[in-house]
Amino acid sequence: MCMPKRKDMKYWNIPVTPYLDKVVVKAIGLNVHVSKADFVRCAVREKLATIGLKKELETIEKQP
Repeated sequence: MCMPKRKDMKYWNIPVTPYLDKVVVKAIGLNVHVSKADFVRCAVREKLATIGLKKELETIEKQP
């Protein structure tokens, strides 16, 4: 997947508990993901696939 240019990106700012932050940082330390943002994007994609929106996601991500 090709990432859009920064100016075309949407930014989310979400609060999380200190415990959740600590566990995500641990996952990143295990080289599961390269950053918190990467972890969240992956989790959102997985959730969208779980609720039946995988085709819509694939169509959107293929757009230039």
